[in-house]
Amino acid sequence: MPAAVSPRPTVLVFATGGTIGMRETDSGLAPDPDFPEILEQIVAGICEPLGVEARVNHLLPAIDSSNAEADTAPRIARAIRARVRTQRPRGVVIAHGTDTLAYTAARLAFELADLGCPVMVTGSQFAHGAAGTDAIDNLSLAIRAAVRASASAPVSIAFGGKLLPAVRAEKHDTAGLEAFRAERKLAPGPRGVPAGDGEMRPRSARVLTFRFVPGVTAEDVRCATLGSPDALVLECYGSGNAPMARPGMLGTLREIGARMPVVAITQCTSGGVDLSRYAVGRELAAAGVIDGSDLTPEAAIAKLGFLLDRGVSGADMRVLMEANLVGECSGR
Repeated sequence: MPAAVSPRPTVLVFATGGTIGMRETDSGLAPDPDFPEILEQIVAGICEPLGVEARVNHLLPAIDSSNAEADTAPRIARAIRARVRTQRPRGVVIAHGTDTLAYTAARLAFELADLGCPVMVTGSQFAHGAAGTDAIDNLSLAIRAAVRASASAPVSIAFGGKLLPAVRAEKHDTAGLEAFRAERKLAPGPRGVPAGDGEMRPRSARVLTFRFVPGVTAEDVRCATLGSPDALVLECYGSGNAPMARPGMLGTLREIGARMPVVAITQCTSGGVDLSRYAVGRELAAAGVIDGSDLTPEAAIAKLGFLLDRGVSGADMRVLMEANLVGECSGR
């Protein structure tokens, strides 16, 4: 009796919207209604030589990534978990618009850290049918990486011929094919994400950033929180410096920190924050600001939102923000 033939491995391709699924119109780029069928053909052409079956799903409604909400990445994560549970693919590829791709990918790195299935996030600078499009190359890279990576591989961005750790990547080019880069390497020795024993939030937390520039006032910082965000990331000078000599700055930061977590990161592309290095940094720490180490802005927003959504608060928030959970920061 002949041995049973093992089914071919599968890859789940999950399209969420973005330039990759658009076409040129008289009003500029707009979603292509034929893209679902076109994507099926593109993916099949990539997967067939690899001996892989493809399952293509779409987020409905598709999103323009510049309109991403606080709940966008968590919603994608929930959809991916449900499909992985029922379809059991060898790997997952998520097609996303490039404008907020790094933000979504960073959040997915926390949300899907324990998925047990490799996840690649990709997209394109040019629409699938445009001359010189990078859509097919990026999809091919992402699919090949997804089916070959280990089950415990971290969520990555596949773009421009490179694989980048999602929690270290940033978009740095508006038109070039190598649109993303990661100046910092994935930090070794991650401790893993918390189990989420706290009470889950009814809505996804909103995390905003505020960038210090010469001339900023305490009132400017206060105004950044008038919309009642759930946390604030301060993009500081150098190793964590801020204009603490500005009238009312210390008191303002203390008042904001009493209402929400406030995390300091650096504006520099390399290195990180060390609030103990300078006197002004120590003033930030004294105001209750959390040391964000070498988190990128995208990873800081993603991590804060992820922890808040899992009910983390108080001293636990400080401990976990300063710890390396999935390779996102050097940690303590």
